[in-house]
Amino acid sequence: MNAQVLKLLLAGEYICPHRYGPEFLLLEDVAEREEVDAWLLPLGMRTARLSEEGAFFMAYERIGLKQVTQVKNELLKFRDEYGPAVLTLDLIRQSDTSRVQLTPGEIIMLYQLEEAVAQSSTLESQLKGLLGVITNAAMRNTNHENLRRMMEHLAKDGYVVLANKDTGAYEVTGKIEQLYAVLQFLDENKVIPDTEVDDRDEVDDDLVDQANADSGESS
Repeated sequence: MNAQVLKLLLAGEYICPHRYGPEFLLLEDVAEREEVDAWLLPLGMRTARLSEEGAFFMAYERIGLKQVTQVKNELLKFRDEYGPAVLTLDLIRQSDTSRVQLTPGEIIMLYQLEEAVAQSSTLESQLKGLLGVITNAAMRNTNHENLRRMMEHLAKDGYVVLANKDTGAYEVTGKIEQLYAVLQFLDENKVIPDTEVDDRDEVDDDLVDQANADSGESS
């Protein structure tokens, strides 16, 4: 049993081939995964994934009333926990809606984002509106610098990984599927209070549609 795999799972990481390739391959092995699950069982946890090709993550071994309550309480913090990611990913989708699907393994080029923002006053205003949720972003920075820091913020949160520093290429990770699952759950179960749903719907309808599409493909 690999110690690094356990550390990543216990840290709440999503282990996918795009961010944690070696650890993902280890968990693909049934025997290795059974050993990991045996170690996690006394903690009331297990390995899980959202699809046959999806990222591995740690989940409750059993879902009881206590766990359901905890999950609902966490989802009520949607705006703080997931809001920044939804807003920034929404900007990326709008930069080229015919091309960008934000699926695991997809490559996002920083220079293409910069070109899209330069050609659209709407996207530029949207970027400026995100400065408050992007780490180290500022009005004094160029669009290029703020977009770079936006991608670094997404990388820190685990939704993308820097694939090529020289070209500014970022690769979408398997954690994106977890965000889609949360959005789909919220959309179907109306967990968020109505006063927040109206605001959320203005920015994440496209992401909800993507979540529903992914769910349809995996079913």
